[in-house]
Amino acid sequence: MYTVASYIIEVLRLLGVKRIYGLIGTSILDFMDTLYDYRDSLRLITTRHEQSAVSMADAEYRATGNLGAAIVHGGPGFLNTIISLGIAFKDRIPLILLSGGVKRRLYGTDAMHEVDQVGIVRPVTRYATRLTREEELPGIMGKIIKSAISKPRGPVMLEIPEDMWRRLLDANPRSILDSLDVIPAKPSGEDISIILDYMVRAEKPAILACGEVSIPGVEPLLLELAWRTGSYIIVTGNARGACDELDPRCLGRVGFGGGSLPADKVLEYADFLLVLGDELDDISTYGYNIVPKGEIIVVTENRVVELRPFYYSKLVYADPYETLRVLVETLRDRGLKLSKPSWDSEVEYYKSLWSSSINEALSRVYTGYVNPSKFFKRLGEKLPDKHLVTGGQGVHIVYAYDFIKIRRARRFLAATRLAAMGYAFPAAIGAKLALPDHEVIAIVGDGEFMMTVEELETAVRENIPVKVVIVNDLSYRVLLLRQKIQRRGRIIGTLLGNPSFEALAKAFGARGVTVADDSEIDEAINEMLESDKPFVVDLRISQEDIPPLNIEASIRIAE
Repeated sequence: MYTVASYIIEVLRLLGVKRIYGLIGTSILDFMDTLYDYRDSLRLITTRHEQSAVSMADAEYRATGNLGAAIVHGGPGFLNTIISLGIAFKDRIPLILLSGGVKRRLYGTDAMHEVDQVGIVRPVTRYATRLTREEELPGIMGKIIKSAISKPRGPVMLEIPEDMWRRLLDANPRSILDSLDVIPAKPSGEDISIILDYMVRAEKPAILACGEVSIPGVEPLLLELAWRTGSYIIVTGNARGACDELDPRCLGRVGFGGGSLPADKVLEYADFLLVLGDELDDISTYGYNIVPKGEIIVVTENRVVELRPFYYSKLVYADPYETLRVLVETLRDRGLKLSKPSWDSEVEYYKSLWSSSINEALSRVYTGYVNPSKFFKRLGEKLPDKHLVTGGQGVHIVYAYDFIKIRRARRFLAATRLAAMGYAFPAAIGAKLALPDHEVIAIVGDGEFMMTVEELETAVRENIPVKVVIVNDLSYRVLLLRQKIQRRGRIIGTLLGNPSFEALAKAFGARGVTVADDSEIDEAINEMLESDKPFVVDLRISQEDIPPLNIEASIRIAE
């Protein structure tokens, strides 16, 4: 016999959930009381804001492939989760949100804390429902978990009224596991033949890897497919690390907010593009301003691609990873290995142009500020092999795209498709808990960091040695640049004032350092990487510094 609370906890444990993130409130007090008895097997991480709790749970899945979970108080606590649910929904990240709710007898009476939680959250979840009878719980738990992990994956929410946590039910939590198998859709032999026929005939073949295909084990398969067909690999923001970015066939991220020039040019000029996943979208194409000129085949299990303004030569509704695996096996059986020398020469030219931009950025010298390109180049060189980077939203994150190479799937996390600030620092905390043997660094702007700065206390209290690099330019710089370039210098709402982030970190009990000169770079990075405590780097940079990026395409999407 279980209570509603203990049954849910047992299901989470059976799913491999090791931590639950949240913030206590009256509507979940009985859940917390039950959790006390499980505290050695299901660790509660008390956060300082509910938005952070959900982003930490989100990062658990992105980093490891294991479901994350969060628990929040109904009403105001629940409403604080919406941005993070939207981030997970747009990036198709499964997680479980449990929310308290008003007592059943108070539903519909405009009671304190009462809002239509299910109705509010449905647009940003794969499934959301309210528990009204305890005997329904096993079926509901099975449905929400299956909804979370079935493509297109995403967050789910279950509301439990305050008066139901201690209700008894006689059910076996293990029975839920029997219904959770998700069988990936396999490509047909004809699909494989058509794809390979296009790749063999193409003079300029390319592969776009999306988040849907970016799982551990994808890296060697993608590179083998590229080398055997003379193709180049480009990736979306959610697929960084799907190919080793040190390999010459991997050109890194494509599209708005951090695309490299070679990746963007390959997207535009490839005469055949194989898209593994569902992210040939407005982000990867700069608002559909860079459109592939050649034939396109998309492999995905997400039918949202039918809504995109593209003509596809073929849509293959199959699991991208499974399709990739079969493609490589078929090429091995055929013993096929092609070269495309003219395509190689063209790509080398794009690389040379990009290298010139990189070198120019590294040559800049400022008085009173550090050159951020130099800092991130050195950081990329000094990071240990086991590292994970979380990225914020803004101009600052482009430095991380340009200078920090990601070599494995699930080692770069960002709120790519919602493009919301406030994700990177909480996500870094969740990722560090999930991967304690990795160096985990959040790269944030000063504007974004102030949105979640309270979680420094969480990191210190829980002894989570996460690192934060704050690119401090005293502004919301994406918009500041647009005001300077497109609004004739009419500056409003984009300039900020900040405290000393080094002093602020120390006030929380963390460690910190300020970097305002190139001569301070190495010492600061070494001190940060050697620290076994939460650590903050206040990186003072000029508002005039612009990282290497495809500026022409970026302006076109802004227009």
